Amino acid sequence: MKKIINFCTLFSIVFLWLAFTGCEDALDEKTFTTLSPNDFLTNAEDVEVVLNSVYGELRYSDITRDAITLNEVNTDIHIERNGGIFAANELMEEFIWTSSHSYLQSSWERRYRTIYNANVVLDNVPGVEMDETRKQEVLAEARFLRAFSYYLLFDFFGPVPLIVTSETAVTDRPARATEEEMISFIESELMAVSEILPVTSPRNEYGRPTKGAALGILAKFYMMTKKWKEAADTSLEVMDLGVYDLFTDGNRINLFSPDNQRDNEFIFVANMSDTPNDVTGNGWLSHVVPRGYQWQYPPRAIFAAEFKIRSEFLELFEPEDERLDAFLFEFVNADGETIVLGEDDARSMKFPEYPNQDISRASDDFPFLRYADILLSRAEALNELNGTNQVSVDLLNLVRDAAGVSTFDIADFATKEAFRDFILDERGREFHTEALRRQDLIRHGKFIESANERGKSAEDFRVRFPIPQTEIERNPSLIQNDGY
Repeated sequence: MKKIINFCTLFSIVFLWLAFTGCEDALDEKTFTTLSPNDFLTNAEDVEVVLNSVYGELRYSDITRDAITLNEVNTDIHIERNGGIFAANELMEEFIWTSSHSYLQSSWERRYRTIYNANVVLDNVPGVEMDETRKQEVLAEARFLRAFSYYLLFDFFGPVPLIVTSETAVTDRPARATEEEMISFIESELMAVSEILPVTSPRNEYGRPTKGAALGILAKFYMMTKKWKEAADTSLEVMDLGVYDLFTDGNRINLFSPDNQRDNEFIFVANMSDTPNDVTGNGWLSHVVPRGYQWQYPPRAIFAAEFKIRSEFLELFEPEDERLDAFLFEFVNADGETIVLGEDDARSMKFPEYPNQDISRASDDFPFLRYADILLSRAEALNELNGTNQVSVDLLNLVRDAAGVSTFDIADFATKEAFRDFILDERGREFHTEALRRQDLIRHGKFIESANERGKSAEDFRVRFPIPQTEIERNPSLIQNDGY
């Protein structure tokens, strides 16, 4: 029977995928001929190859570019000018995107490809003879990646079709789950796998989900759905694992340097290739730097596209904040001239140049979850539960102290609302260029408000994106989000 990933074209589960090759190695690609799971999934080695395929859609060269378009160009942080991608970004900036937006379609397809691949693992691995402990870890990893994909889909689109088997047929055309069904599924899956996944990466293979990743994403999902007590308690569970900490070795922005990309502040990342000329290298910087910029590790391309930072956002930073060093404000060109970048023209260099890179890609990992997010999430949740409190202020101060900036006393926040507003600003300072701003603004009820303040005619329904039009056309059971 022909299988589907919610009406997106499928490719073979074992065609062009990834295998772990060493204790500390990233995911490396291995290509196989097209086979069905029944033909290929016969032993433990096959299982690992098929499992690694599930990670593929988390790791592609334009992950940062696409994430910033969908999560920051429509906020108070980024704008994008020039190049072939300007049309897609302009729709986001002006709040006039439609269900035909290509980035929404590709995001939907990537998530459902991951879901399908995870379902192949879950449907077939139980029957394979292999070490039972490792088998349970494999199944937990696949369940985590499926739940994480649904978490990302829910963030963008709200409830979507819940497909939990690779046996879903082309004629089934499942409808969207209810809000309650979607929330219950994501919560229960993340809770379940948090009991199975190891505290540290299995066999020290960087990039695989752990207990902390499952609990951390669950805490973030509780934040998204405003379950404050659950968010606070689950964040504390992550803290109590004792395996994560804030990076404090030198300037705060060094966290993202080549030497520190596996620091224990990172809980779950898209682990990009360290191999030059690998198509999965991160292509962010070539979309950012201005004409005439002199690379530290040439040669490297400078694309026509230019992601820039709004000057008003930079006003949130205190002058001594080390996180300001992530931005390019001026540079010296090939002629020795100092070029000063003016209004709305600074650039985010948060993900820096790496020595092992090709003409347009580097090995910067893209973080989905960091320990700083866990600390600030617990601080925010406790504030929502109890009002201004010492624990929340202490957690905030941990992050600010790591950034070399002033800390606060509880008396500095007169009301719950004052702390709430400050924590939103702090999250902007800490997580810019990590694709969290849209979600944060929506949770704080300021996504539409801040857009209107910038002169955009943003309507309330745009807190969710539309279901891609091609999916609506393929599946009559799908009901479009309100307003589209």
